Amino acid sequence: MKTQINLTTSSCDLDRFASQSELLDLLGGDGIELTCFEEDARGIVPAERVTGLHMSCLPYWVELWHGNLSACVDEFDNLETVRAVFGGDTPDALLRHYRKDLENARRYGVEYVVFHVCDGSCEETFTGKSRHTDAEVIDAAAELLNELFRDVKNGPWLLLENLWYAGFRFTDPEMTKRLLERVKYPKTGLMLDTGHLMHTRTDLAAQEDGLRYIRRMLDLHGDLCRRIRGVHLHQSLTGGIIEAMQANPVRLAPTYAERSEQLFRYVFDVDRHEPFTCDGVRELIERIDPAYLTYELISNDLAEHRALLKAQRAVFQP
Repeated sequence: MKTQINLTTSSCDLDRFASQSELLDLLGGDGIELTCFEEDARGIVPAERVTGLHMSCLPYWVELWHGNLSACVDEFDNLETVRAVFGGDTPDALLRHYRKDLENARRYGVEYVVFHVCDGSCEETFTGKSRHTDAEVIDAAAELLNELFRDVKNGPWLLLENLWYAGFRFTDPEMTKRLLERVKYPKTGLMLDTGHLMHTRTDLAAQEDGLRYIRRMLDLHGDLCRRIRGVHLHQSLTGGIIEAMQANPVRLAPTYAERSEQLFRYVFDVDRHEPFTCDGVRELIERIDPAYLTYELISNDLAEHRALLKAQRAVFQP
């Protein structure tokens, strides 16, 4: 099993490191699961330590994939913003966008890439009421990925990640099976995100509750668990926040820029990516036996990042 930390090329992540050696000190024996946003102009990221690449997550993309431009304009206010978000206003724009991720994957020589199988508007995220069913999002994602990977030979593993809104949630084995059957790329597996799975149950009060729930979903999935090739390890016990928002959704701002800021604040309030440290976490990972384990944590600065990693790594120390 290879262990990674999550990192992005955003200045807010890389500016905390004075040099590449400071990042290497943080890594220790771990690798990096990288998300590419900006250029790493200072050469902070050691390419040889990048094991995986997290593909970017686009919002409300299913309508564009289906060619429903009017729905996209309704969500993003105007055609100009649609083009700014997706890099165009046709389904091909989605393919061009994700091909950049695959180019970065080749550049870093990664062993796997991660794709979020989800979709939702700002309103849907706040209310929890989705316009698309899980099956509809899964089918659209499979169509997109099959086209994207059509000519990829000897490429990286494609690991499909669960979220807590419309798409792949890892709560329904039939939907998990549907996703795996419809994506035709031969090197396809699952990236099980423990925190995201916890968000599908808003009554979890303690880490131990989350652990039991994850075990129950593994039991439910049976042999499908063999397709789990990676784990994003973290936890958030924020079901009360989700319930409160769905009971009394925020009044949406008039412009997409303002709505996306509302969404950003809410999602990060819910999805906190804190260390998962209760008794039994080590045994959980031993049960899954993934090829890749990513300590997927969110921190504000280098000192906090060190402290969070120390807490998470301690779970696996003798």
